[in-house]
Order: sequence, then C-alpha cells, then structure tokens
Amino acid sequence: MITPDEAPALQSASKAAARLFRAYEAHSVSPGPDTLFQTLTAMHSLNDKLRKAEVQDFEHLDEFAALKALRNFAHHQDEIDANVRVIPSPASSVLAFVCLVRRDQVERAIETVGQKWRAETRAACERRFHWYGEAVNINPCLFNFMVHAYEQLVVVGVKTDPASMEAFETSYQFETREGHAHLIDGRLAGRMDEIEHILTNLIADLPSR
Repeated sequence: MITPDEAPALQSASKAAARLFRAYEAHSVSPGPDTLFQTLTAMHSLNDKLRKAEVQDFEHLDEFAALKALRNFAHHQDEIDANVRVIPSPASSVLAFVCLVRRDQVERAIETVGQKWRAETRAACERRFHWYGEAVNINPCLFNFMVHAYEQLVVVGVKTDPASMEAFETSYQFETREGHAHLIDGRLAGRMDEIEHILTNLIADLPSR
C-alpha cells in the first residue's frame, strides 16, 4: 500500500521511467550519439528516483554499472559524445545496429570510477560490453538493461503512462507469447578477425579525446 509520504517519490519515479522509455524508443527508431546519451541520462535519473522512493534501484545490475561508467564519463568529461558511432550492423546479429565506442574511451571511463567500485565496474564492462579489437559495441548491453528495467519496474509497482512504454511492452508481451527469450546475446556472427578489422576501421577516424 502506498502511503501519502511515499506517493510523491513514486510519482517522480514514474515520470522518470516514462522519460527513459520515451528516450529509448527514440533511440530505437532513429539512433545516434544524442539519442544514446539522452537514454543514458534518463537511466541515471530514474535510478536516483527509485532510490529516493526507497524501492529497488539498478545498482545490482551489471548492465547499469557498465553503462553508468560511460554516462558519468560523458557527463563530467564532456568528451565521449563525439566518439560514438551508431551504424547498421555490419554482420549478422539480432539487433539492427551497433553503438561503437573506442576501446581507449571505455578504458578511460572505467579509470574515472572511484577506487572502491572500479574493479567491479571493469568486470561489468568486460562481461556486458562486446569487445572487438579497438571497438566496443555497447548496444546489446543497453538492450538488456532496458529489459531488466522493465521487469523491475513491474515488480516494484512503478507505473508509467501507457503511451511511453507501449512499444517496448508490446514487443515484450509478443516474446512471452511466442516463448522467445527477452534477453539477448547480441554478438556479431562471423569470423572474429574479419569483424574486428571492420569495426576497428569504422572507428579509426573518431577523435581519440
């Protein structure tokens, strides 16, 4: 039961959840560096709202830890936005596009995490990002984070206006009916050396700083 004191915090979380799903829908329809970081910003904001509402936040998720490192680096260093390339997937994959970040930028983002959490964040990035030579594809991690977020919001009772979550919820329910897994691996299928060569060349012209 929601008490009067809890209601404002949950309402704030609900609005933040709606912003996250609207941002992710925009990113899914017309992806780019701006839509990516708008989604990451909305993710970070919702996590704060969940904590204030005293319900389960996202801190236990590997996907959140990995993406938060990039979000915080972009927010505080203001360097990474120009170093993201969003392109149609160059090899067979369950996702239609990849979000590529330079390996050295991911490494620098990890190094900016506080010493207490750095090893944990590095492990999360290694597990959830897909590393191809000098390129890192973060899109499967983002997709799986959104699945976790949707499921968690349902469990804790944070509801959004139906329109904000409609596309995501429709897809999720279809997968449930058809017996499909909600989480994905998302790795590019093909010869690893060829994929690494292609992706490394694709980000070769991105600025290093």
